[in-house]
Amino acid sequence: MKTVYEDLIFMANQIGDFYKNYPSTEEAIEGIVSHFCRFWSPIMRQRIINYVEENGGEELYPLVREAVKKLKASS
Repeated sequence: MKTVYEDLIFMANQIGDFYKNYPSTEEAIEGIVSHFCRFWSPIMRQRIINYVEENGGEELYPLVREAVKKLKASS
């Protein structure tokens, strides 16, 4: 049985795969945050933030986890 977060984790990690080759970690994190803001609905963004708050975001790639923390700080 899928968890509420499973699809979001999968999608977020796919985004992380794209941005992981950016020149710097900060540029990659900014790119991920920008993608979340441009293409994810507010509900999706809040759910991924909730996932990190509730579970520590352990299934997210480290870059994605940092991006979600930055997303939370900016919202």
